[in-house]
Amino acid sequence: MLAVLGVNWIGDAVLSLPTLQAIRSLFPEKNITIIAPKQTEDVYKCSPVVNEVLSIQSQPKRNYKKANSISMCFPLSFRSAFTLWKGGWPNRIGYGAEGRSFLLTRAIDYERWKSKKLHQSTYYKELAESVFGTLPDLDPVLSVSQEKQDLARDFLRKHHMETLFLVGINPGAYYGAAKMWPPEYFQDLVRRILKDFPDSGIVLFSGEKDRWVTREIALGFPQDRLVSTDGTLSLSDSIALLSMCRYVVTNDSGMMHLGGALGLSGAAIFGPTDPVATGPMGGRTRVFRFPVRCSPCLLRYCPIDHRCMRSLTPEAIWPTIREDLDNLRRNV
Repeated sequence: MLAVLGVNWIGDAVLSLPTLQAIRSLFPEKNITIIAPKQTEDVYKCSPVVNEVLSIQSQPKRNYKKANSISMCFPLSFRSAFTLWKGGWPNRIGYGAEGRSFLLTRAIDYERWKSKKLHQSTYYKELAESVFGTLPDLDPVLSVSQEKQDLARDFLRKHHMETLFLVGINPGAYYGAAKMWPPEYFQDLVRRILKDFPDSGIVLFSGEKDRWVTREIALGFPQDRLVSTDGTLSLSDSIALLSMCRYVVTNDSGMMHLGGALGLSGAAIFGPTDPVATGPMGGRTRVFRFPVRCSPCLLRYCPIDHRCMRSLTPEAIWPTIREDLDNLRRNV
């Protein structure tokens, strides 16, 4: 039995999936249960290799107390290790950091992994390899149920967009405004897509926190070719709706990683963050980045002029995105 305490951020949850998939590929009979924070439980529920998703307040079932059961702590915080310890989860394995090693049954050297400066997905993989040995390198995969697909189609049908070539746009970023391409740039890009591709439609994605930006972008566009989730959909419904799109343009965000895990082509716009560390997986997402001396700064808010994002204009990236869309439409 394997229990895993899941991570808090949507993008990180997606990046942890290849490790779970790799474990499943080598141990097809192993029960994999995720103890998930509320904000990411829908990501893990969409993984075809996860048997069960429990709330973070759950106590271990009797069969998890067996000597061969393993509990892995994916988050790095002290609180996460304390949660497993307090909950009575057995054989707790995690990185030794934040003064939490005494709460773990086995603590793995975090500084050793950190010093390698690898992609974030390897953080989870190396932790699991300390238990299971060498694991294969895989890309994340999400699966959307037929019920959720039908709900997404109903949503599009309601807005008269079910027959359009759909492009998803995710202009927000929960991490902070520094990761956000300017709203007027997204608006310019939407205008170009709708003008050059008359059979296209735009789906604007947002949560409650960043729906102000999708409302700003949506102004002035025809309602039969653009729809916004407006922060009203659950994460699972947003994933299903995203799966209806053929292409996605996004900041470095959870939606970027969700698109990759759904097998979508797309464009990811990076500014203050490092694509080497948190770039999209799957090989179908182009990364756009304007090199400036202060990037990657990893700040939530830019203290100067946001040059890493403002220097990357719609004019600069449109020819490549247009070519991508042309190629996808030929293969419809």
